[in-house]
Amino acid sequence: MEVQIKTKKQNKMAFKDPTDYAFGQLGSIHAAGTEAITIIGGDDTNATPAGNTNRITKVFVAITFLEDTVFDSGSTGLVPADAQNFPSSTGTSTDIDADGGDVVDSETFPKGVTIYGRWTGFKLASGRVIAYVGI
Repeated sequence: MEVQIKTKKQNKMAFKDPTDYAFGQLGSIHAAGTEAITIIGGDDTNATPAGNTNRITKVFVAITFLEDTVFDSGSTGLVPADAQNFPSSTGTSTDIDADGGDVVDSETFPKGVTIYGRWTGFKLASGRVIAYVGI
């Protein structure tokens, strides 16, 4: 019987292409309260964004609803990286359709649904989510 011994280097997850970071491989967060959740960003150990000298731009790339969920109203509800292209609490996706799109205030996202986009933060009025981090 042969046994393969892996070195520490072989066990590391390797990201070779930017698309490797696009689908939540950089982590996730479970949110169940009404605290504002904001992406810190960065690939070093400093938790203060301004102190991250090797900073990469991180965003939430997907949000899965574990319960029926409503985002807080106003500027802290669902904060997109680009208000013109993603659902948010303030924008109406005007780059997609000049007269269409609605803000997500007071909308109930049902349990089990996942939305995809690029958000820098969010605040829940009610519900529970898992938000996935990417770049």
